[in-house]
Amino acid sequence: MQNRSIVVGMAATFIGLTALLVISGIVVSPVLLAVALPFGLVSYFLWYQASGRLRDRVRREAGRVGPRDRERARQRARAAEHRRAAHRRSGATDGGFGRGRARRGAAGGRRGSGSSGSDPRDRAPQTGGMSEREAYETLGLDRTADQETVRSTYRERAKRLHPDGEDGDEEAFKELNQAYEALKE
Repeated sequence: MQNRSIVVGMAATFIGLTALLVISGIVVSPVLLAVALPFGLVSYFLWYQASGRLRDRVRREAGRVGPRDRERARQRARAAEHRRAAHRRSGATDGGFGRGRARRGAAGGRRGSGSSGSDPRDRAPQTGGMSEREAYETLGLDRTADQETVRSTYRERAKRLHPDGEDGDEEAFKELNQAYEALKE
């Protein structure tokens, strides 16, 4: 109820200013009539809100929208979210760098060793690091996670596992760093 009285007070103030500007525009200068116009519009919209007519109109409009229209709007929103998620998974958001590049490098046979029939991401690189699968498991992420998710998860866990912290574990911290290095290539 208090908000309504504030809006009514503001509407009354703007109505008074509009009247003052209109009278001054007639007496002093027609330029003030042009200034009175925006004040008049604001006065009208504040009065429309304070009188409750805006709320009633919004409710009427919402009642006109049928369930079929609401379902279509939900479907459009879900489709847009799926497109954004697919775009993130494709690696297109990082400009072709990051996981997408590492995957192409692994498929080219430069990073891993092992049988050619297995997934190249499951093989450890020749440098003695961990495989991509192990890295994702260490970070507790799904393989579809984008670079930003990998980075934020790494930072969160690094704060917790850092040897100088309360729950510090040097071995776990080293393993976390190896996993992050394997995924950021």
